[in-house]
Amino acid sequence: MAQNPQPPESDSDTGSNASPEARPGANTPTPPPARRRGLQTFSSLQNNVNYRYLWTGTLFASCAQWLQFVSVGWLALDITGSVFHSIMTVAVRALPTLLLGPWAGVLADRWDRRKLAMAVQVLVLVSAGVFATLVALGMVTSIWYVYAYMTVSGIGFSVMQPVRQALVANTVQRTDMGNALALSAMPATTTRLAGAALAGILIETVGFHWNFYLETALYLGMILLLVPMRTPFRVSNAEAGNARRASPLSNLKEGIAYMWGNQVMRRLMALNFVRTALFMPLLLLLPSYTAQALDSGAGVGTAMIVSMGIGGVVASFIISTWQFFTKKGLVGLLTLTSGSAVILILGLVPHLWLAVPIMVIMGLSQTHFIVSNQTLIQTVVPDELRGRVSSVWHYESGLIPLFSAIIGVAAAFIGIASAITWAGGIALVLCLFFLVRYKDIRELD
Repeated sequence: MAQNPQPPESDSDTGSNASPEARPGANTPTPPPARRRGLQTFSSLQNNVNYRYLWTGTLFASCAQWLQFVSVGWLALDITGSVFHSIMTVAVRALPTLLLGPWAGVLADRWDRRKLAMAVQVLVLVSAGVFATLVALGMVTSIWYVYAYMTVSGIGFSVMQPVRQALVANTVQRTDMGNALALSAMPATTTRLAGAALAGILIETVGFHWNFYLETALYLGMILLLVPMRTPFRVSNAEAGNARRASPLSNLKEGIAYMWGNQVMRRLMALNFVRTALFMPLLLLLPSYTAQALDSGAGVGTAMIVSMGIGGVVASFIISTWQFFTKKGLVGLLTLTSGSAVILILGLVPHLWLAVPIMVIMGLSQTHFIVSNQTLIQTVVPDELRGRVSSVWHYESGLIPLFSAIIGVAAAFIGIASAITWAGGIALVLCLFFLVRYKDIRELD
């Protein structure tokens, strides 16, 4: 018999493809040795061909999403002349997560995750193609067409987010998990720059509809990359079948019980809630902050977003190359604290010379927190519960419009700078409490 067989490259439906970690008693294959010479920035991509398919597909999907964000915002403004509709047509994309997010996690644990991802991408591809055609024919004369399109897109987004996160763990060796999650942050940060710039160029030169046709083509690219991808580190068919033998409601209750009964998991989720509630609305509020607090225009607001994107790219490179500067739990607490301090400073000292460069720190902090928090969760959770746990992690994104509205209402009464000061101050107090109180999180690695 040959020694050191490689893990099979077949779908999780076969039952023989389970990760050696997920099949006690199985002959443990020896993975190909990771390269130890030079920088290890792209080691998870080098060592795992299936992760290369997933990562490249994520790059396409992220570029499509940023094309969509910029294009829809400007299209809504062009149709209505309303800044409110320009913001809300983008924000509404997060709302389906509130209803579908937990059930998406159940689906991800009951069904083959690769096939589920392909089905979702077909949905968003068709909706983008139809919407592009309607725009090209001049039929999108009402803002409600835009809201309908973004609602369908949000449905796909709410399902795809936990599935994609679970697929990272299913396509890489456990030793490559941290590197893979760090690299997974790169598509979102890099396409924030490229996608936004490309959208602006297309709008100015050839019209809105070509943005949506390009978005459609990018979704097709991800589908084609998912076809040859396999999930060799998925649980065995027998273990995955346990979820299918129970009802979806029982699956949901099981996932909630696991997270509620696991103190560490519960606290990691609470930390991410702080990020979602107080960090994420900042991006939606930047136009108001730029205009009112900085007395500047769209160019400065764009520069702030670009600066944050640069910080995120740098953070991804640092983590994937040299890993974390200390224990992952402590990294999450420290970077969440530093990000809160940045928001507080933006409110207290609204000066142009400070606002743009300080957003680099915001990008560094947020990316470090996201990667450290996700890495800890994904290495702790059993694979048969991975989809449900990932869906709860992303569930909070559905609350972004609500938190943005709360801060926006406060800004109407006390000013945008004061509202951001209060938001940053509340976040900083919470983070300092977590930092001092939760020793178990500080020690997590």
